Amino acid sequence: MTKYIIQRVLWIFVILFTTLTITFVLLKLAPEYPPTKNEEKDTWLEKQVSDGYYTVEYYDKNDQDEVAEFNRIRSTNPEINETVFTVEPVNDSNVLKIFYRVPIPQQYLSWLNNVVGEWDWGTSTKVRVNYPAFKIIAERMPITFYLNLATLIFYLPFGFTFGIIAALKKDTIVDNIMQIVVMLFLSVPSLVFSLLLIILLSYQTGGLLPSRFPLIALQGFWEIAEGFVIPVIAGGLPAIAGLTRLLRAELSEVLTSEFVLLAKTKGLSHTQAVLRHAIRNSLVPMVPIIISSFAALLGGSFILERVYGIPGVGRVTLQALASGNYDYNVIMASSAFYGIIGLTTVLIVDLTYGIIDPQIRMGAKK
Repeated sequence: MTKYIIQRVLWIFVILFTTLTITFVLLKLAPEYPPTKNEEKDTWLEKQVSDGYYTVEYYDKNDQDEVAEFNRIRSTNPEINETVFTVEPVNDSNVLKIFYRVPIPQQYLSWLNNVVGEWDWGTSTKVRVNYPAFKIIAERMPITFYLNLATLIFYLPFGFTFGIIAALKKDTIVDNIMQIVVMLFLSVPSLVFSLLLIILLSYQTGGLLPSRFPLIALQGFWEIAEGFVIPVIAGGLPAIAGLTRLLRAELSEVLTSEFVLLAKTKGLSHTQAVLRHAIRNSLVPMVPIIISSFAALLGGSFILERVYGIPGVGRVTLQALASGNYDYNVIMASSAFYGIIGLTTVLIVDLTYGIIDPQIRMGAKK
């Protein structure tokens, strides 16, 4: 088991490294979008030079020949405002600057050295100009984790309860009604649920719950807790439906297995056989599904955070992906965050198989 864990952890680093490398190259093949204000643009480009992504040439605005050369490059270079950028004198400076982006392989080596050696993911260009990109993501991580953890805690009890009832009442009117509701909830996106809940629980009730997520820095604990209600319900309803359907299928199969029938022949009632044996065995394939659902909730919270104004990682990532307003360093930091969560979840899921089912020996040879 130890050898298997080490191998999987190493594979996590390999896959994450490969994914981020591909993302970096694809982003660098696109045009750059530095800050628009001259002072902010100058600060950001100078940081790019120090990070090894750009080179810079300086021109004296009091020298007519240098000014003429500067203007010639700015007017004739085909890569201007794509990989070549000019900066007018900042404050009382007399310096004109032209920045040239270095080749992508050289940028990649510099990026790798910055991230691995100094944990420097660069600075933001649009979301929060000249602020460290990974700090932007790190500041949003807690609210995203709290939202998805609350959703997980909300949907698990309901999903288990409804799944058990549906299995025990299989092919009855109760089961048929539950299956219709399950299909409805699985078919309707969380976005639609969130909009309906905002209308019903906020607008139609005179503000019983906030229609937008509260401002964390300005409002108290209970106001923020109320802000979680609508997104948690909206994200939890499809998850409840999915868990209900899966548990019904697993438990229905276990109820017809030989060991349950044997338990009944030994004197256990139907309820005792279900509680002591059937439910326990049906949970073996369910536990990894529940763990992996957390990563799925993180991915699904993108839209909820955007619609409800939740200041989480998903919302800032969508902001960084806005058309014509890309913030590549924030996108890279966000990709690392979601990549680590997803790959770690896969590792935990694999390990739980060996823990909850002794018959499974992870990494064992045949």
